[in-house]
Amino acid sequence: MSLILTERLIQRQLNHWNRMRAYLRDKEPSPEPRRGPVITISRLAGSGGRLLAQALADKLDLDLHDQSLVTRIAEDKRLKQSLVAQLDERTVSQVHLWVQGVLHRRLFLRDDYHTALVEVITSLAARGSVVFLGRGANLILGDRADLRVRVVASVHTRLERLRERTGLSRAEVRTLVTETDAQRAGFIREVFHVEPDLAENFDLVLNADRLDTDAMLDQVLLAMTRTGTLVEPVLQSRG
Repeated sequence: MSLILTERLIQRQLNHWNRMRAYLRDKEPSPEPRRGPVITISRLAGSGGRLLAQALADKLDLDLHDQSLVTRIAEDKRLKQSLVAQLDERTVSQVHLWVQGVLHRRLFLRDDYHTALVEVITSLAARGSVVFLGRGANLILGDRADLRVRVVASVHTRLERLRERTGLSRAEVRTLVTETDAQRAGFIREVFHVEPDLAENFDLVLNADRLDTDAMLDQVLLAMTRTGTLVEPVLQSRG
């Protein structure tokens, strides 16, 4: 075989390989767009966790889910929202739920609610760009959440804030705080079998005695930036 013919065969094969590489490169799936952040916020009653969640949602254009989770489960299960709301963040006996279910001509046991809650939170987190307030989302998602925040404050601070917000008396606000804390803690203990304030289940704990909403927001954004969840240009463009 002549040298010229050999060179032509080699060149033809190289051209073929180049065409194949170009074809395969064009067929490679494009990388999926990065989903928006997933943040969970747990809080003591009156500590300002809700204000922080709303500030984050506004700042980063995120969906905020709290009581809306109960509404969504009620819609998905075709149940009366008032019945489902009784299951949220509190302990209720199976017998009482059975009676309530019969009265509403629907039977919806506590374990069904917990299963639905996990399904809804997981599916919303998979889409990204969401803030979950309470409902044990930090425990349901674990490391799948980009940042798990706990907001705390002294009883004095919480009582004063709630008095200003609601106009209730000190005694009424104290009762509200005590009952709400007990309901939320009972929900976490019953469903997840852990203490609600266990530090290892959070990435960032904020003390509202020393930080107002703006300061807490700054700390959350800084933590997200340091972990790579956000980059500084994004923060500047959102400012």
